Amino acid sequence: MTSSGNDVILSVAVPRPLEGLFTYRLPERLAPLVQVGGWVKVPFGRTITHAFVVEPPKSASEVPTGVAPESLKEILEVSSQGAVLPPDVLALCKWASDYYLAPLGEVLHCAAPPASLGLKNEGKKTRPIAPFTGARRDFTLTEEQAAAFAILEETRAASGAPGSLNVALLHGVTGSGKTELYIDLARRALAQGKGVLLLVPEIALTSQLHLRLEQGLGEAVGLWHSAVADGRRRDLSAALRSGELRVIVGARSAVFAPIPELGLIVVDEEHDPTYKQEDRFRYHARDLAVVRGKITGAAVVLGSATPSLETRERAREGKYRVARLDKRIALGSRGSGLPAVELVDLAVDEKVEGTQAILARRTLEAIRETLAAGEQAMVFLNRRGFAAFLLCTDCGEVSGCKNCSISLTVHKRAKLLRCHVCGHQEQIPDFCPKCQSVELLPMGAGTESLETELPTLLPEVVPLRLDRDQITSATRLEAILKDFRDHKANVLLGTQMLVKGHDFPNVTLVVVILADALFRWPDFRAPERALQVLKQVSGRAGRGEKSGRVLIQTYDIDHPVIEVLTGKRDEEAFLEGERELREALRYPPFGRLARIRFESPQAGDARSRAEALAQALARLPQASAATDGFEVLGPSEAFLERAKGIYRWDLLIRSKAIQPLRVALGSARAFCFAQKWPFVLDVDPSGIG
Repeated sequence: MTSSGNDVILSVAVPRPLEGLFTYRLPERLAPLVQVGGWVKVPFGRTITHAFVVEPPKSASEVPTGVAPESLKEILEVSSQGAVLPPDVLALCKWASDYYLAPLGEVLHCAAPPASLGLKNEGKKTRPIAPFTGARRDFTLTEEQAAAFAILEETRAASGAPGSLNVALLHGVTGSGKTELYIDLARRALAQGKGVLLLVPEIALTSQLHLRLEQGLGEAVGLWHSAVADGRRRDLSAALRSGELRVIVGARSAVFAPIPELGLIVVDEEHDPTYKQEDRFRYHARDLAVVRGKITGAAVVLGSATPSLETRERAREGKYRVARLDKRIALGSRGSGLPAVELVDLAVDEKVEGTQAILARRTLEAIRETLAAGEQAMVFLNRRGFAAFLLCTDCGEVSGCKNCSISLTVHKRAKLLRCHVCGHQEQIPDFCPKCQSVELLPMGAGTESLETELPTLLPEVVPLRLDRDQITSATRLEAILKDFRDHKANVLLGTQMLVKGHDFPNVTLVVVILADALFRWPDFRAPERALQVLKQVSGRAGRGEKSGRVLIQTYDIDHPVIEVLTGKRDEEAFLEGERELREALRYPPFGRLARIRFESPQAGDARSRAEALAQALARLPQASAATDGFEVLGPSEAFLERAKGIYRWDLLIRSKAIQPLRVALGSARAFCFAQKWPFVLDVDPSGIG
């Protein structure tokens, strides 16, 4: 194809994990339709795909070096939707692509998946969002809430002004009324014609907050998360672009929602590690929320009863304002309204015999008393399934996954052994495949065994289970939570899904089956996260007018986290100790961290590539911690060395500042690209295992 002086070219981001932009010839008839932030259809290899317009069209004379203008393929179609990515979302995606070193096309695919563009429902018209028809519910803030609100509102009102702080931490104990402050702030923002975004860590929390927000604001609120149907996602996107919808509540990906005139961003439970995306484009939604606030001038409120050390440090440095709520709204019988924490020493207390789960008789009696009073209980065990593994008591063989370096979990009801990493499953055997013994014993406990055994021990127990095996859809999740809220069950069993912000006023007892499992994780954040999980799950008790009680079963009653929960150790002193340790080791928030992972079906390939890269990085002049450069830690096998048949070896790169880290990562990428080695890069990993 020949070119003329009037030819126009367009470089676009293709939604694939490929570096750089791809350039096409733009037909003259389509040129007036192109908008930055919109999308086009292009031929790509043997397929046709959509691609994002991230820069204005250019003259053919500006064709990239090495590309012959006559070899360019043509843009096939320009979307009539206009700019589906507002300028602030496009700017956020470009920032994220640069910071996380992720291909821009893949970032944009995450921000605007095909469903939100209507590409999965082409030809169907968008439907209007149903308006909220109920009456707005008003409330009166307590004196403490009003004081905290004044700090947050001052932050919101000044956001965008030169030199002002636009981020505030709302540090409030569980049940202290943080949601009411979010609603009041949102009302102020909406009254000024601004949009509002509220992020929550789990889909499980979106429906509960959705209803409270609609009732508190008196207008429609959109739900935005991965379980939203394709057609609904398309309708929400259209409603936001038209201004029909101004408020979104959603999980991690909602940080990219195309909300016009964004004025307020709330990140609830900001400490939660599920805000970090763990596959493909690995971003942290809390951190991107702060960046989006800077781009738009919106105020950002980070709410938590257990703020992360990273957020605490930003507040300590004066970069974030701080508002506190130290008392619960419903005080119960205790001065602060917080539940009483009791320890059950599993090394001493009498235990129930013949159960899969470790249950002390005192724990069982506490559940009995709670149900007899017409109240409800929640039981936390951070393992799903019936038992952790199947053991041959004659030869010691443990049934393991053929694809992963992990044991298979016993699911007794389904009569299956399942891998919770790759999904492999097989029938529970009648005899040991190694020695043919029939002495096979399920070891450890999971939520399924609790669901079976508790009603046997206490016939009055009517259980519901909240874990990944039970929650197969958003509808199923909402049904379980509604049934518990409507008192169709009196005990809710679950994994970490229980921890996240649920509000059941009739729950007066929380039981932690085995706290010790939280202490043994090989990660520098393990003590902090153990405290967060146990404080959060404890906070589910006593949220109504009745006082709450928490029973924590443990073999380690002297563990520092346990001593904080029981009041024997000061929480601030404990966290200061964690802070000093991280500062000495240059771990976040006092250093920057990235992980490079090599994956291969052959263990030797993954290891040799990791070793070769480590040696290449060690030769760089910046590879010295003593000169404020970077350090290479490893290589070592990943905590789970083999997953889905793939071996994984890791390198950690640590530096005090971001620039040396970027030098190391740039060199690492160039080295791997030259060798044509695939690798997985994670900037600011949530863990090092």
